[in-house]
Amino acid sequence: MRALRARGMQFAVLLGLCLSCNAYDANSWAQAPDARHADIAPAKGRDPHFGMYVPPNEQHPAMALPIWKQSNHGAYVSVGTERSFMGAAVTRAAALVVIDYDSAIVQFAAINRALLAASVNRDDYVTLRLTAPRETWVGRASQVATEDAETLRDKTAWTFWNDNVRQNTNAWSAAFQHFNQQADKPDGPFAQTNYMFDDQLYQHLHDLARNGHIWTRTLDLRDEKAVRKLCQDMLASGMILGVIDTSNVPDTSEAGQLAAGKYVAWFSEFVEDSTLFLNTERANRQSDTYWSYFAFTGRAVKGHDAATIARWYTAEIARLQADSQTRASIDDPAVIVR
Repeated sequence: MRALRARGMQFAVLLGLCLSCNAYDANSWAQAPDARHADIAPAKGRDPHFGMYVPPNEQHPAMALPIWKQSNHGAYVSVGTERSFMGAAVTRAAALVVIDYDSAIVQFAAINRALLAASVNRDDYVTLRLTAPRETWVGRASQVATEDAETLRDKTAWTFWNDNVRQNTNAWSAAFQHFNQQADKPDGPFAQTNYMFDDQLYQHLHDLARNGHIWTRTLDLRDEKAVRKLCQDMLASGMILGVIDTSNVPDTSEAGQLAAGKYVAWFSEFVEDSTLFLNTERANRQSDTYWSYFAFTGRAVKGHDAATIARWYTAEIARLQADSQTRASIDDPAVIVR
């Protein structure tokens, strides 16, 4: 699960929204050519840090389980790499929409989708992910949809995965070391949420991948037209919004909280009362792998303007930053003023 630190805003991606969700075809959602690798030019003043947040640095996502369990099982719309896949697996989401302005995040999601689709069981997926040679990936290309097949045959995709996922194991919080191995204790890194070592979590993601229900596309959440188009496309396909997970994007600066107020207000016109706007904030402790989680429901945000919602984010972030304990809250009554 990836969380942004205060180095710049990370914003979002959606590569295909399915117009025919029953067929296994990742291309069944209308998209521009090469959309999965396209990237919107960074807005003026933004430092994109492309590729910096590929590794998951929130190593105790089980803290979010009380929030995830409240999901309505609709589409999981999320920034980040493993954050997206774990969230969709745990919530049993009907679809996963990986959103990010960073092309490296988009590439990770496209490759992982292809590996999930090409695998025959969890052990096979782990092999494809961690040890199988490129020739094995290429050999599986005939068994998956067109876009995934192209990914498995793409030498640059293989190199990207080998460098960023397989070989990137040296740092505690900025590497895949602890994700690529099973937790050795109940509260170990990624315990209860790592689909690599849980048959049910893996199976759900495998089914999403095989059924063409995992997409990515680049869009800037500060772009009102893009956000509304995303929502319109999803609703036109018959999907409902389950979780909108923007990690700690709102905490990149005061501007981040203002931006969050705006995009949450835009989304709120399309969400269910049960939709969750999920976010993270680092706990006030030495290790940067411990994060708190908080969510606002669609019911809470509906009818409120962007400035009001931004104030909620500011208040919640301040509370969690001052707390040495990790927390999980929904519609915190201490910050929501109705």
